[in-house]
Amino acid sequence: MDTLYLFPTAEEAVGLLAWRADLEPKVGIIGVGMAEAAAEAARLITLHHPRRVVLCGIAGACGLDLRVGDVVQVESDRVAGLPERYSVEYRSLEIEGLRRVESLSVSGTGESRTDDAEHTLPLIEQMEGAAVAAVCRKLGVEEYYHLRAISNHIDTPFSEWRIAQAVEALGTFVAKLEF
Repeated sequence: MDTLYLFPTAEEAVGLLAWRADLEPKVGIIGVGMAEAAAEAARLITLHHPRRVVLCGIAGACGLDLRVGDVVQVESDRVAGLPERYSVEYRSLEIEGLRRVESLSVSGTGESRTDDAEHTLPLIEQMEGAAVAAVCRKLGVEEYYHLRAISNHIDTPFSEWRIAQAVEALGTFVAKLEF
């Protein structure tokens, strides 16, 4: 398999599969959170040996410079809250035409509020990126891409998240990628 598309939930994959049902065999659902995502990503990568992994999902924006429905590419990601000496930065390859952001992999919504690092790009938070990037690095995946669609701002109650709008925007963009 050349490309493996990973999504935390089946609901997040719906947007892509609505446009490109032919990609269904290349789509893996890895679960929410770092532990589940790492375990299932490792299983799928070991099973399929892809050259390229594209991690896709929704995310919360930490500032008002990103809007709900924006599709962004994670330039760098790390686990929120780790002391600097244990923190590892994970980078993803660039896709032309997408705004690049920094990301924190969190265990709970709003954890990025306590992060004291300086950020040079807009900041988002999500729950799987650093874990999947670490697995890709350890298993020798040649190309790693990390895409997110903004579903909310971190202070927005879950009941007001615009998940369907984010999933549709993400699916529309990913369906056009030429991998």
